[in-house]
Amino acid sequence: MAKPARSARTKRPAATPKLHPHSKKPLGEVLGERRVASLGVNLDSMALVSNIHRASAAIREHFEHCVLTEANLHWSAFTTLWCLWIYGELETRKLAVEAGVAKSTLSGILNTLEGRKLVKRRTNEAERRLVIVNLTSAGDALITSLFPRFNAEETRIVGGLSAKQMLAATEVLRAILATIEKIDGPLHEID
Repeated sequence: MAKPARSARTKRPAATPKLHPHSKKPLGEVLGERRVASLGVNLDSMALVSNIHRASAAIREHFEHCVLTEANLHWSAFTTLWCLWIYGELETRKLAVEAGVAKSTLSGILNTLEGRKLVKRRTNEAERRLVIVNLTSAGDALITSLFPRFNAEETRIVGGLSAKQMLAATEVLRAILATIEKIDGPLHEID
């Protein structure tokens, strides 16, 4: 059987950066490449995007188990508190976009956080249809005390990278996000 053509692959850089000693191609990636190789698709693009997806899911699960469990928070609730902590009060439509959740999902998150007295909602006096969300003092105290532990775990999970690799990865991810914004337009409400 002939080897599949590699013409759809992009050229790799001449110098490959040193990887963490345990980083290797996951079985799913190997099997996926075998499955689609005859379709003439770009395997490098597929590998990068699928690894971003896997890393994102793994990071989320890791943080939920290692940091957020003790605060009785899931990822979306933490992200909601984080957004309110860094932006200050936000209207629910903007908060949903910043937290990366649908408005309907945000409603459930806010019900839970409000029940725990971590956030409060109020009607916008100028535009009565809009709802503004704020952290309470308890919510501020929780995120203020939780974030140093969260950041310590962020530091731990990227500990296998050099400062140069972290900067390069950050720049690459920002470039991907900018490309998506060029394709899709500015961030919009997630439905």
